[in-house]
Amino acid sequence: MRLRQALMLLALCASGTAHALCSVIDTTPASFGTISSTLVRSAVQSASTLNAGLQCTGSLLSLLATDDHFYATFTPPAGSTGLVGPSGDVIGYTLYANNTTNFPINRSQPYDFARNGIIDALGLLNGTVPKSVPIYLKSLSGSNVAAGFYQETLSVYWNISYCYGVSIINVCLGRQNLTGTTNLTVSLTVTNDCQITSPAISFGSAPVVAGFGTVNSNVNVSCTKGSNYTVGLDDGQNVSGGRRRMKSAANNFLAYDIFKSASSVRWGKLVGARRASTEADINPGAGTGTGSQVFNYNAKVYPDQGTPPAGTYLDSVIVDVQF
Repeated sequence: MRLRQALMLLALCASGTAHALCSVIDTTPASFGTISSTLVRSAVQSASTLNAGLQCTGSLLSLLATDDHFYATFTPPAGSTGLVGPSGDVIGYTLYANNTTNFPINRSQPYDFARNGIIDALGLLNGTVPKSVPIYLKSLSGSNVAAGFYQETLSVYWNISYCYGVSIINVCLGRQNLTGTTNLTVSLTVTNDCQITSPAISFGSAPVVAGFGTVNSNVNVSCTKGSNYTVGLDDGQNVSGGRRRMKSAANNFLAYDIFKSASSVRWGKLVGARRASTEADINPGAGTGTGSQVFNYNAKVYPDQGTPPAGTYLDSVIVDVQF
């Protein structure tokens, strides 16, 4: 009986040492991708990497013991609180140990992946195929930032200790103690974006062309923080002779136009006819990301045209923003 037990111990020990253990390796960067400034500010974004720097291959264990640990410490550069952009703006984010928000990882504090069944669920200690520890990330909404490339590089310190072989009498046959440091780069690219509000223009009704009054209104634009842009109006669907025209169901036309602020300068879509963000009537300058910039206009029906037949006249004008 003693000889048989000794042979079993030898077989188990040989099997345990034949498998490769864990090692600290170079990480795979995590990227949130390219996202508009509006979505960065208003909605949580997700990212992940399948390799946070620890790779393991096989073990005799199927369940970690209470005295095993897989500590990982994600430390940012001194003073860094998130992804930093070209103008110094910061986008905050949180690391998670799995693809839910149940297990957040605090920056600069050790997190034990051996707890909560995370290492076991990943299957890092079973089989012979190398597997790495993944990391999941979610941005913090509310970041009002300029467009550009945002990045942060975390130092990842792994400190692990686990028993990789157990005898039939529950004795640990071998323990791996490993420490190592690697780096994890996290990035996000923010693109310019605008929210445009443009009320419909209604000239009302009149029996003759001269009876239509001037309509004073505005276009409200809220664009990415720090962005310089221009706002243009296209010529509508029925332009003729440099004038916009409304059209009736009977294919009759009523010429009108839209002019900058309170002037008689036509607001159009080509370079010279556009309006720069610095020309806004309210809050001129670069975009703020949250506040609106207001561009006033006046719209008139041209009085030097004959009165067309009675009917409802319509047109559609596209407002566009160029950066």
